Amino acid sequence: VHAVSSAEVGKMFERFQSKGLSVGTVATHPSLKVCLDPSNLFGRHFAILGQTGSGKSWTVAALVQRTVAVMPRAHIIILDLHGEYCWKREDGSRHYAFADAIVRHVDARELEIPYWLMTYAELCDLLIDHTDFSAHNQVAAFRDVLGRLRAAEGASPGLGLPRTTLDTPVFFDLAALRAEIESMNGQVMGSSGKLINGTLTGKFDNFLMRLDSKLNDVRYDFLLKPKVRKDSASLSSLLRDFVGLGTPKSAVTVIDLSSVPFDVRPTVAAQIGRLAFEFNYWNPKYREFPILLMCEEAHAYIPRASESQFAGARKSMERIAKEGRKYGVGLAVVSQRPHEVSETVLAQCGTFICLRITNPDDQAYVRSLVPESEGDLVSVLAGLGRGEALVLGEAVPLPTRLQFDKPNPTPNSDDIDFYTKWR
Repeated sequence: VHAVSSAEVGKMFERFQSKGLSVGTVATHPSLKVCLDPSNLFGRHFAILGQTGSGKSWTVAALVQRTVAVMPRAHIIILDLHGEYCWKREDGSRHYAFADAIVRHVDARELEIPYWLMTYAELCDLLIDHTDFSAHNQVAAFRDVLGRLRAAEGASPGLGLPRTTLDTPVFFDLAALRAEIESMNGQVMGSSGKLINGTLTGKFDNFLMRLDSKLNDVRYDFLLKPKVRKDSASLSSLLRDFVGLGTPKSAVTVIDLSSVPFDVRPTVAAQIGRLAFEFNYWNPKYREFPILLMCEEAHAYIPRASESQFAGARKSMERIAKEGRKYGVGLAVVSQRPHEVSETVLAQCGTFICLRITNPDDQAYVRSLVPESEGDLVSVLAGLGRGEALVLGEAVPLPTRLQFDKPNPTPNSDDIDFYTKWR
C-alpha cells in the first residue's frame, strides 16, 4: 500500500482549474489549490453552514471577492443583517469588505422598500396576528379591500393594466385601506334607525391597533411612509438599485438590514429576494443576466415550515429555491442553525460548504442532506478550524476538506479579545 502523492491528488482537482475560481487549499496538501465550478455552484444554489465564529462571513467575503476578480460582470446581492460588510470606523469613515470599485452599499431604510410592493401574504404577515380569535375575519376583509384598491390603481390612465391581482406591485393608499376597514369595524344602522352592532363590529380592533402602532413608530417610516417611492412609476429605479444597474453600476450590491426593526427584517429580506427573482422571471434576456442572492442569517427569514409567523417570507424564498435555476437566479443560504432553515430550500442546494458545527442536531441534519456515501464525512465538522470547511456536492470533483483563503479586506466579524479589553 502506497501513500497518495500530492501530484496524484492534484490530478483529481484539475477538472475545474480552467475556470479559475480558486478559493483555498486542500487542508492535507496546502500546496494544492482548490477551484470550484462556478456554473454548478451559483446556478444550482449552495449553502454555507457553520456555528458562530467558524468563519462564515470570511468565507462569504473571500468567495465573493474571488468571484468578481474572475467574473467582473457578476451580479451579486448580499442581504447583510448585521452590517458586517460595511461599517463606520471611529473616525467616521466607511470600511467595506470589498473594493470600492465593485460594491454598492445601500442602507435598506434609505433605499425605501415600500409596503405597496409586498404580496398579499407578506402584508398579512406584517399586519395580521394569526393567533387573534378574529384573524379569519381580518384576512377575508383585508383581501377584499386590498384587491379593490390595487385594481383601481392598475386601471388608472397612467398604468392601464389589463388585469391586476392581489400581488401586483402597484401603489395603493394605506390610509384609504385603513379607513375602509375602520368603517367595517364600526356599528351599522339597524331597522329601527339606531346604530347597532353588526356581524363585523369590533372584529378589527386588534388589526387597527397593530397598524396604528406601526404607523406611529418612526422606525417603520421607510416601509409604511415612503418619501421617494410614492407611486408605481418608482418601481423601475428600485429594481435597478437591487441588481447593480443603478448609479454607479456595481457587481456587488450589499443591502444593509441592520437598521431595520427586528420584527420586519424577515418581511423586508424576503421582499428583496422576491423582487430580484421576479426581475429575471419577466426579463426576456434572463439568460444573459444571471443573479446571485446571498442570504446571511437565513434561519431568521427562511424558517422551517413549523414557523408560521413568517409563512409569506418563507414561501417567497422557497419559490426561488425551486424555480430560480430556470430563470438564472441563484441562491446562497448562509446560516449557523441548519435545522432551523426551511427544509425545502436546503433540499434544493447542490453544494454544501460546511464549516465547524458541534451541535449534534445540526450535524445530524447536515448528514441527512448530503448523499448517503458522504454522510460519514460529517463527523469531522466538530474539529474544523476557522475558515476550514468540508465542501460537498456538484461544485467540487470530490468531497474536499479545504482551508479558505483569507479575504482582503476582511468583514467586520472578528472576535473581540475579552482578556485584553477587560485588563
